[in-house]
Amino acid sequence: MEWSPVHKSEKFWRENAGRLNEKNYELLKILIHLLETSKDTLVLSVACHDIGEYTRHYSRGKRVLEQLGGKQWVMQHLTHADPNVRYEALLAVQKLMVHNWEYLGKQLEKDAKETTART
Repeated sequence: MEWSPVHKSEKFWRENAGRLNEKNYELLKILIHLLETSKDTLVLSVACHDIGEYTRHYSRGKRVLEQLGGKQWVMQHLTHADPNVRYEALLAVQKLMVHNWEYLGKQLEKDAKETTART
């Protein structure tokens, strides 16, 4: 696994993030397996990045990632010896958290509208 233009392409991830779900999440499971087993810092960096992009562009990505055990592996790499792996793991975790905050923000807006409508 190596960096290629598609890894950094917003259009690619927007159009293809859901494809990681095909064949019972086969590609996503491969990425998680790489996070578990690989010692190659380039592979770990790319896998963290791809998982972050998946969670950013697939609305249920965070839940799927948690169910497959991927979140724990991304978080483990926050303390990796290599700074590039740590950086990509941090970005992936941020994407997971932003998704949470966006959801909470929408809930707050919804609750505020319902409260306003009642008064």
